[in-house]
Amino acid sequence: MSDATSKAIDRAMGALVGGALGDALGMPTQLLSPARIAELYGHVEDFIAPFADHPVSKGLAAGTITDDTEQALLLGRILVESGDRFDHARWVNALLDWEREVKARGSYDLLGPSTKRAIDAINNGVPAEEAGRSGDTNGAAMRIAPVGIMMPLEPLEAFVAKVAETCRATHNTSIAIASAAAVAAAVS
Repeated sequence: MSDATSKAIDRAMGALVGGALGDALGMPTQLLSPARIAELYGHVEDFIAPFADHPVSKGLAAGTITDDTEQALLLGRILVESGDRFDHARWVNALLDWEREVKARGSYDLLGPSTKRAIDAINNGVPAEEAGRSGDTNGAAMRIAPVGIMMPLEPLEAFVAKVAETCRATHNTSIAIASAAAVAAAVS
């Protein structure tokens, strides 16, 4: 293995593992204000279990990843399987399969609002190209690291187009695409 390949693998692993660790560390604090976090947990420096009645993380063990990491890994898999051309239909089908698994585990509350809305719309017959038109939350940005890992930043137009392609089904708004592009560029 060349030195450049070794460095690329190390950077990719760092981005994915770092994202997963941050996700697991933040899991018990999601949706909470800084004041509420301090009241419940003090200063969070380690993996902790969420409080008993947490609105989305209730019952999860300390150190558990959320939909953030699950979607990032799913996107990475689809990017690898798609090769040079992103397979949007494969991505949508993978999201629908993943959502069924999440429901079967009883973790449906973990899905972000835009992703949940878009998947529900697709399941109700709305074309995937239209389902994400109201997706203005951070879901695309939280799962975008694999694009930054796999795509060179230059040419910038191609980079942003790939980001936008991956956002279309759930977060097809300028604010969501811009934030996802910024995160992917930071990773790239």
